Amino acid sequence: MTNGYAVGQLGMAFFTATTHEDPAVRRRADRRAQRWAQAIEQIADGRVSVGSRAPVSGLPPWVTLEVLRGGFATGSAVAEAPLHADEIALAQRVGIPAQRRSIFGYLVTDAGLRELFNLLDSGTYRVEVPEDAALLTMAWLVRAGDRGGALDILDAVSPFADRLRLAPKAATAPTSPADVVYRITAGEAAAVLEARRPNRRVEAQREALAVWNPFGDRVLNLWSEKLVDGRVSVDDDPGWRARALDLLDEYERLAAAHTLCSKHRRPKENLAVLLNALRSVTSDEEPDPRVAGLLPRVIETSLLKRGAPGSVEHDTLRSDQRDVALAPPHSRLAAVAGGRLRSLDPSEGIAAPELFTGAVTRTEAAATGVAEGSAMPKVVQRTLSRAHAASVTTLLAEGAVPSSEVLAELVPRISATVVAEGFSDPALARLAAANYRAFRRRRSLLLLSLENQVQLSELPWVRPLASHSGTITNEAMSVAQRVAALALDHYPATIVPNRLLHEMQYLLRAAGHDLPLVEELAADIFMGRFSDKFRLAAQTAAHIVGGTIYARYYSIDPQQILSLTGPPKDKAVTGWRWRRSGPADPGPSFGELCRARAGQRPGDAWSVAANGMVIEQSQILTTHNLAAFVDLGIRPSRPWAELARDAMARTAALLGLAAHQRRPLATVKDAAYAWRQAVFYLSIAEPSAARSLLADDSTASGPAVMTELLAGLRRAADGHPTGADNHVPFLGWTVGRHWILDAIGHVEEPALSR
Repeated sequence: MTNGYAVGQLGMAFFTATTHEDPAVRRRADRRAQRWAQAIEQIADGRVSVGSRAPVSGLPPWVTLEVLRGGFATGSAVAEAPLHADEIALAQRVGIPAQRRSIFGYLVTDAGLRELFNLLDSGTYRVEVPEDAALLTMAWLVRAGDRGGALDILDAVSPFADRLRLAPKAATAPTSPADVVYRITAGEAAAVLEARRPNRRVEAQREALAVWNPFGDRVLNLWSEKLVDGRVSVDDDPGWRARALDLLDEYERLAAAHTLCSKHRRPKENLAVLLNALRSVTSDEEPDPRVAGLLPRVIETSLLKRGAPGSVEHDTLRSDQRDVALAPPHSRLAAVAGGRLRSLDPSEGIAAPELFTGAVTRTEAAATGVAEGSAMPKVVQRTLSRAHAASVTTLLAEGAVPSSEVLAELVPRISATVVAEGFSDPALARLAAANYRAFRRRRSLLLLSLENQVQLSELPWVRPLASHSGTITNEAMSVAQRVAALALDHYPATIVPNRLLHEMQYLLRAAGHDLPLVEELAADIFMGRFSDKFRLAAQTAAHIVGGTIYARYYSIDPQQILSLTGPPKDKAVTGWRWRRSGPADPGPSFGELCRARAGQRPGDAWSVAANGMVIEQSQILTTHNLAAFVDLGIRPSRPWAELARDAMARTAALLGLAAHQRRPLATVKDAAYAWRQAVFYLSIAEPSAARSLLADDSTASGPAVMTELLAGLRRAADGHPTGADNHVPFLGWTVGRHWILDAIGHVEEPALSR
């Protein structure tokens, strides 16, 4: 299955690289295809072992690997990229070969250590991958007198000094404060702006306004001279015919030079009718009766719509259109804005994006040819807002964090403040925070046999710091509560993404809570088994949702969940079920319960949809961490009933969208997840607020099926289990056509005949 997945990804990347209309997309897809081809080759040669914590032969687990979608390693380490400019400059400055091993050797000398000490104190460095922190940490330990810890680091990393960069990248200024976050750096924003290319459709419209509209006015003006009492009369007027021939010649020149706009070539368009009529009257051919019949009406409607050429009304319209056509393209304005950002530290965010959105200055106009005073378009402002460096609450208020996934990208920087709190030395605190942020950027590997991802404490340069750190319990719990509350407040209809869960797990462990948080599993690579933390998470949830609307709506028996036991030591895992080795029957496992709830039996055929149904049942039983948040005392700033209303509205919006999609199942799945969130919020809301929301018919606004969904929820609130009277819970996954597609009026497109 895993190799088939990799080959499928290669095929999709290759198809995009050879067929997509956008050259930039083709280039990215080509690079992606090359990486997939490399991964498949390495797997075939045995140099990459799929599913292992150390999948690349010769590299230990702590090395940051290049990982593709699905968790596949390509066989390359991120830190073995070609030498950077600062490495080459260092080698030239100290007179050593420009090789990684030589640079490593210099940095562990007294002179090299002094350079590392200066970096530690100034903070003018960047840790982009965790390996960048290795030698800096070693230097701090040397200065602190912990030579044993420093030697442990050197023993672990020196065998790879010829391949991996183990020192940080130089920077012009210290990193921004730990409580400041941003989505992209100033350098990334500049690259995005400068890479922007003209929009073909917009440029075609500009061509129409600047070229074809003025030309069409002259053709219309010529014909209007021959319109009398609703009839066109072309007499023997040599001057008129000469002007007509000149316009036809000009058209050929313009059509050859301006090819973006094709509207003038369409036979039914006004300009095409006028030109065809000119060709008829200036040649000896018999005029086309259809064109002759259309001609008077085209002339009259054109004059009525825009006024006669030369009139005040017409001239005002064309003047406005000319201003639009002559305005600089957004791509050129974006390039000007990108150039402004080159004065900033490319590895940091932008503290005041509004300072870079002003009109084009005289100096910029002289350098770029863009008209002075041209205003920056909204696309520039949107890009700069993504680089805004501010507190996460500020970015949320600005709408710069559009999803919980984006929030998850920002949280490692917030969590890094907790890491920093554990060290009293400011230089080490800054380094530890930078290393943590880089570690959280590592992509997860595809692991089999329920193995765990590499943990921060396993890095050779982190282990020796344990004796130098203090307690961070209070700070960790405070940040964990803050992060979870932000996710619930701003994205109540979205399940907590895995990346955010990983941050929560780290913070909670640092706070002394070993609470099981469960990730969203991928249905296409699910192996049919759950780690025991899913059972523990379900039992935590059973204490919270027992006897509530949630339990009745999803037919959950809390006692059944609480009676589940962990994997017995005398049983081995084989495929989808435990193989019994003794006479005792411990009852169903968590995985078996999920499969039974999904209506599956041992031996049923494998499919992604069948896997999805099992995984969804695990999410229902665990509430996908919502109950764990409540158990920890995490509370959003808004009432639970208000979150429920938002989640229901999101459900309605998604179902309305799905009704018009070619492939609606992903949207239906998201709608079902949003509905599940709403059911949970209702279950723990103030009873009066929950009753009020359920009694409000406006809650069912949107597709008609919302009334049916709300009716099922009301029955659960009245104490009736779901399943009676044909009321079934709204789930996202199913094998075959989903029943809700008929309820929302989705019409499946007929299959193409071969």
